[in-house]
Amino acid sequence: MFTISYIKVIAENFYCSQCGEWVYCPEMNYKYQDEDGKTVEKIGEGCTKQDKEGEYLECPACKAKFYLIKT
Repeated sequence: MFTISYIKVIAENFYCSQCGEWVYCPEMNYKYQDEDGKTVEKIGEGCTKQDKEGEYLECPACKAKFYLIKT
């Protein structure tokens, strides 16, 4: 089990630390207006998975799970 910062994922290209495969990029982010009118970004819908341990991104090549830490 691995962890990755949510903030890092939405800001930078993310490559698997196990096999080097590309996992996620900021262009996949979902952008919306919050109640204050500010543009907010979050990980695109359908890009994460969920299990009893929490929300994670999965490497498409080696299937390593990277659980998101909300920091």
